Amino acid sequence: MQNLHSHTVYCDGSLTLDEMVRAAISKGCSSFGFSGHSYAPFDIKGCMDPETTLRYAKEIGELKEIYSGQIELFTGIEREYHGDAVDINVDYTIGSVHYIKKGDAYISIDSSAEEFTSGCETFFNGDYYAMAEYYYDAASHVATETQADFIGHFDIFSKFNFGGSLFDESHPRYVGAALAAMDEIMKACNLFEVNTAPIFKYGKPEPYPSVRLLKALRERGGEVLITSDSHNAESICYMFDEMREMLKSCGFKYMKRLTPGGFVDVAL
Repeated sequence: MQNLHSHTVYCDGSLTLDEMVRAAISKGCSSFGFSGHSYAPFDIKGCMDPETTLRYAKEIGELKEIYSGQIELFTGIEREYHGDAVDINVDYTIGSVHYIKKGDAYISIDSSAEEFTSGCETFFNGDYYAMAEYYYDAASHVATETQADFIGHFDIFSKFNFGGSLFDESHPRYVGAALAAMDEIMKACNLFEVNTAPIFKYGKPEPYPSVRLLKALRERGGEVLITSDSHNAESICYMFDEMREMLKSCGFKYMKRLTPGGFVDVAL
């Protein structure tokens, strides 16, 4: 049991680093990674500023010593595509797109349904496929822009599309944009997280990426690891057993696990 996508009070999580470590131990994790949101000057509420980032890294270092022998801890960062570079040493970087930029405006993809739909109306004349194409065009560069070790919630654009209420996720324009971005990303990084947060938070039937996109990723030779994007204790390693079975049904034979020597294969 390992989860490398988690957030604490240093950014937009609800628990301290120490509380998250103890929760991970109680969940049976043998290793755990922190991935605080990197600095983005347009999102000061949800991200760590440069000074906070230094304190974050320092405290993780201290916790690595305190919990040595109980659980292996990793220092990670979730770097925003439109955010600033990180000035700390990390064990891994998640590359994610939470915003799209039109002119001087930053439009949040995941803050709220209201902001998402308003952004589509204001900047894309209500055309969600045009907005998706714009999002995936940005996502196609996330690996090179963030120097990601793996890609975070690849299709988070679908977050508020409950039951297809906003657009059809099987539409050729949507699927085409997503697959084009996937192909471009894989020139630099072929490791994608399977993120159970939409199932835990909203009861959605699939993780990020969707089963359709996971099958396409497998066909392209992509690799996966399972994360829970945890902002609290309850969601740590949520439905990981079910995700392993789902990945096997998609044709995956193994997933990735981080060790001090790098990522290794773990049979499903």
